[in-house]
Amino acid sequence: MEKELDVQRNFWRKYRVPILIFVVISVVGYIGTYLIFRGDGFIPVGKDLTKSDWLSFLGAYLSFVGTAIVSLIALFQSSYYNKSENERRHREHRRCIQPNFSINIKGINKHIAGTAEIFNLSDSSSFPKHNNIELSFENVNNYPINHVIIFEKYICSLLKSNEIKNLQCAYYDTDDARKWAKHLIVLNDEYERNEQGIPMWFNICYEDIDGQAMYQTFELKSFDNTFYYSLEGIHKS
Repeated sequence: MEKELDVQRNFWRKYRVPILIFVVISVVGYIGTYLIFRGDGFIPVGKDLTKSDWLSFLGAYLSFVGTAIVSLIALFQSSYYNKSENERRHREHRRCIQPNFSINIKGINKHIAGTAEIFNLSDSSSFPKHNNIELSFENVNNYPINHVIIFEKYICSLLKSNEIKNLQCAYYDTDDARKWAKHLIVLNDEYERNEQGIPMWFNICYEDIDGQAMYQTFELKSFDNTFYYSLEGIHKS
């Protein structure tokens, strides 16, 4: 009920000016005709015409004006409701086709995938030390997306529904970034980090199934000593 009232108020705000102008013109026309033929008037009633003929005309004129006003309102209202419904459906469609990302922090300071290091099992000081973060991304919506870019790195041309991508990242000033740049996504200071070296925010850029370039912004949050990424907004590129 409240939504219907809002639609009616919006309709009146949008079309009140043309409706009021038409009503004013109609009233002015009626008053002008009345003044012209008031008393003997200054305009003759016309050959073979009487004032009763003009009264009949005014009655028909008022009927026409009333019908025209109702028709005009119905026309504007129908056009407005159709436009509002089309916009609502478009918004709903746009919302439904956007990906819903499930982002998990899989590990911190783990071994770099695809690399091998030599160390002495009996000497703990020779064990490799790492400074990186591994994230997993899954599109849990029913629609795929194209040309996915994360941390300004082109990830894939198509990310299907329920497909998972694992990414390892390291900041430019770490040993991991210097030694294994080809196996990692190297981050710069644009992406602020917390004390554990986890990025405080990042964007996921993509094209939806309509071909519209979009991006989603995620920010790092913490609850009960657990870090997670929360969606902050969906935007057009």
